Amino acid sequence: MRRIGTRLLVLAGLLALAACEMGPEITPAKMVQTPDAERIRAAYPTFARIAQIEGKVWMRCAYTLDGLVERCRKRGVAPEGLNFDKGIPGLLADYIVEPQTINGRRAPGEIDFLIHFAPPSAPPTWEGEPVTDDERRAARRLVTAQLGLVDRYGDRGNAHRTVAIDRYQAVADMLDQAFAAEGDARNEAMAYALIQAMTPEERRAFRRGGFGGASTYEMEAVSPELFAVNARIAKRIRDEYCAAYPCAATRPGT
Repeated sequence: MRRIGTRLLVLAGLLALAACEMGPEITPAKMVQTPDAERIRAAYPTFARIAQIEGKVWMRCAYTLDGLVERCRKRGVAPEGLNFDKGIPGLLADYIVEPQTINGRRAPGEIDFLIHFAPPSAPPTWEGEPVTDDERRAARRLVTAQLGLVDRYGDRGNAHRTVAIDRYQAVADMLDQAFAAEGDARNEAMAYALIQAMTPEERRAFRRGGFGGASTYEMEAVSPELFAVNARIAKRIRDEYCAAYPCAATRPGT
């Protein structure tokens, strides 16, 4: 019996030694919640979004046992000069981490992750009620009357201020030329998009002379006509900009 007991003690000691040599059992942390498309779009720098230039920001954050990120540092951004990192602080609350576990218990740590700004995909073919000529004409009058103010004080008018300061004037010129080239086509597409983004109730009110407004985001998301015009504008700007400045979304140093 003593021999058996001794052997068991030796075996237990060997198993404990093997466990020490193997180290703790660690399950890596993983990201379980990220910002939705609308939140990413809101943080997408305006000029880069209009020009449909892709951007990436590489981040490293610590996280709490509850999965909230903290003490975040930027590890890289590409392309430079377009301020892709500027809106990141407003997004960080949307990230939730499943913390790493060490021997089955949650433990604090750090996690690396990528924030990717990508141009939108084209909306599906419009399958709603066709836009009538009367609706289109009414919407066109509204767009013609209002679009100048929207462009002056909205995204279009301020887009050049979302790039590096030494590029302000060059970018402003690119925007002016590209939008002027598509002026009439854009007005017509905006008229269609205004109707397409309305709810049925808003559309009935619009026919009676009321107005059901829609955000630019809602209009772009549903209107193939507006998407096509914006894509042409974007290509013209992007081709000119990327001929003058770096546009590759490749991590610096790789």
